[in-house]
Amino acid sequence: MSESLKKTFQSNLGELDSAEMMLWLNKTIESEIIPRLLMGHKLESGSDQAVDQASELEVKQSEIIDFCQTLLDGPVEECFSFIERMQKSGHSLISLYMNLIPASTRRLQELWESDENSFTEVTFALGRAQNLIHQLSPIFVNQTNLSDFKGNALLINVPGSQHTLGILMLGEFFKLAGWNTAVEIEISSDELKDRVRSQACDLVAISVSCEAQWDTMESLLKDIKRISKNKGVLTMVGGPLFDFKPELVNACSADVCALTAEEALKKVSDLLSKRTRLN
Repeated sequence: MSESLKKTFQSNLGELDSAEMMLWLNKTIESEIIPRLLMGHKLESGSDQAVDQASELEVKQSEIIDFCQTLLDGPVEECFSFIERMQKSGHSLISLYMNLIPASTRRLQELWESDENSFTEVTFALGRAQNLIHQLSPIFVNQTNLSDFKGNALLINVPGSQHTLGILMLGEFFKLAGWNTAVEIEISSDELKDRVRSQACDLVAISVSCEAQWDTMESLLKDIKRISKNKGVLTMVGGPLFDFKPELVNACSADVCALTAEEALKKVSDLLSKRTRLN
């Protein structure tokens, strides 16, 4: 479990009553674990290999139930062993990323809502899922075709945001599609500015969780364009806020605003192709 998630978890345990804890966990699951950014979607662009491998072998409901229980029971080593067994049975890692892990986190929500598992149990299971993504990332990225290099991408949360899993998984799919991708979960505004001044990013993407972060997001978008070492840098926004309020998609100043991983990759790819044609 990440330090930020531990701190959030510990502070909420100490300050909230049971009803408030349930509400907090529900919001966490909705905005961090089950964003439409990833759920129920397959990549239609960026990597034909990803689409083919994701549909090779269907993940069974019984496998989802078993893996969800493994996340709940721990330790995390057992979660890795489960993934390894699934791969040996014919599943690709891409398929497991796109189907097994998201479906299992949805089931965690159901178990919490039905009171079959406690706040503590579900929270630590989500931490194991995050750990899993971190540890499997190098293997996942090795499945991409490096000859299809698209550029350098920096993916961040709005500074101060606690939501991490969605941006981590989006980063994995950008890596798979050929982007040299860095994901910064806890980055300050000043650190971001220093980063884009010193490094030539081709794309900077910001995940936004709530309307309270809107002004910060817009300020960062302007700063990125103004001070970036790469004067042609693309900016992109997405995240839970746009899932809840899709009408805001057309209100932001970013070059691209997307609700899903497939949409994000397609819009960025189309914009880059358009620039190439114009040049």
